[in-house]
Amino acid sequence: MKVILAQKAGFCMGVRRAVDVTLETVQNNDQRVATYGPLIHNPQVLDLLHDRGVEVLHELPDKQDGVIIIRAHGVPPAHKLKLAESGATVRDATCPRVMKVQAIIKKHHAKGYFTVIVGDKDHAEVVGLMGYAAPDVAVVSDLADVEALGIAGKYIIVCQTTQDRDSFDLLCAAIEARFPDGKIFNTICDSTNKRQAEVRNLCDRVDAVVVVGGKFSANTKRLAVIAENRNKPVFLVETEDDLDIAAIRAFDVIGVTAGASTPTWMINRVVRSLEVIPGKGQSFLTTFIRKTMWLLLATNVYAAVAGGLLGGVFARCLNGNSSLNGFLISFGYLFAMHNINRYADSHSKKFNDPILEQFSEKYCKALIGFSSLLLILSGSLVYPLGTAPFALFLAMTVFGLTYGNRIFPESFASVLKIKRLKEIPGSKTFLVASAWSLIIILIPNWKGFVLYPNLLLMLMLVICIYCRTSLFDVFDVQGDRIVGKETLPVCIGEKKTLNFLTWSLYLLVALAIMPFMVGKGLVVTLLFLPFAVYLLFLIHLYQSGRVVASPRLEFMLESSLYVLGLSQILFHL
Repeated sequence: MKVILAQKAGFCMGVRRAVDVTLETVQNNDQRVATYGPLIHNPQVLDLLHDRGVEVLHELPDKQDGVIIIRAHGVPPAHKLKLAESGATVRDATCPRVMKVQAIIKKHHAKGYFTVIVGDKDHAEVVGLMGYAAPDVAVVSDLADVEALGIAGKYIIVCQTTQDRDSFDLLCAAIEARFPDGKIFNTICDSTNKRQAEVRNLCDRVDAVVVVGGKFSANTKRLAVIAENRNKPVFLVETEDDLDIAAIRAFDVIGVTAGASTPTWMINRVVRSLEVIPGKGQSFLTTFIRKTMWLLLATNVYAAVAGGLLGGVFARCLNGNSSLNGFLISFGYLFAMHNINRYADSHSKKFNDPILEQFSEKYCKALIGFSSLLLILSGSLVYPLGTAPFALFLAMTVFGLTYGNRIFPESFASVLKIKRLKEIPGSKTFLVASAWSLIIILIPNWKGFVLYPNLLLMLMLVICIYCRTSLFDVFDVQGDRIVGKETLPVCIGEKKTLNFLTWSLYLLVALAIMPFMVGKGLVVTLLFLPFAVYLLFLIHLYQSGRVVASPRLEFMLESSLYVLGLSQILFHL
């Protein structure tokens, strides 16, 4: 089935900030951590935070130790004061957009203005806003509330940040008709406006719409109402388990959007579940192609074949060695280690890609068994190359297999707070890139290895694989942050990571042309340029919002290896 994912689906800025503040507090604080009220309106995220030790306080505590985090929706100022008096350290994770509304109300309340809040009466954000104007405040949810209003004197109108613009305009007009000369502040979040506008546009391109989000999330429900008003069948789900498969089969194209509190990994779970459902008019060939693409990614065959192609072509062009041996050494090792490590990392995969995790669980024995055979085959081809390359191969294998296991002694771990290699921030991506470079260029070409150009090519390949792997980490950053993985985007943030990768690709371009500037140019280095251009283009598309993290984008990213491999193969034919 064809699935179109809305670009603005997923965490808004305020929700992302609240979750980041909470996870940062958990990671860097040994004290008790709690939120006052549910941090956001998404039960799955709250369950995961609970697993990380975050409590939810439903009542104001008289005494509390540790850290209390104020929820994204904000709280009345009296509650904030009471929390501070409890003895706990208070961290405010209120959305900055909500803080802006609070500031408007506070400023005008001090000048004697009455406040009208357009929103849902019992919504946490509205309750918090009311505290800044009480008792001179009223909440308007519909036209009946307008009729019941009693305003004497000057007043302002503000809005719950996740309200629908059409409803806000309608109610403001009705209020002004009864009470002229009020001051209106459109405080609907810009992200909400864009999200709602995108749903309206999405409805013109699809047969039905799936809205992913918490059942108690007001902005999620509002997205569903907008789609219904466009006469589209709407499926409001919290998880992929809520999908009505039988009903969805009746459509060819499904649009997917999500509330502001819905994490990327949950959206991806729904998208992946939808993509495997055959559409009403979908041909057998289309279904076969999509399933084949997914299977190639799920088994790591797609990436391993690309690595094998690179191993073969470098073996041939550098030393005239057997391209078949180069292919089998690289393919066997990469297929085996990626599958074995994916199984070891299944905890995070259940967030980022649960269907893949289920597939790995179902075919675990077959994948691990076949991976072991390929690892033995790869090693048997390395052994005749000499003791040193075989020892390096064994060391890489042991290193890869123990990456997630505790290897440091307690005394060392207590000082640096590191028990496993995977706990070293950003280590995985660099180690993966190094392993690719060693198994593709160094080991198969050990005999006759020369410093130039082999070391330069190894460095360039490290940059290629590092950028490719880091982009996968960018797509999985929310799930990785939840489970506590120390990837580069988790450590320095998504934006800084993308900037760093962009400059790394510029460095790759410089390394490709630099030999020609010093009179030692080799065409083989120039063949890295198509890869750099391709990846820079993908980063641009992602940063501009023209593509979003999805299975299709992941396939496009993995295809970057074929851009590199095929450019090398075509030249050396």
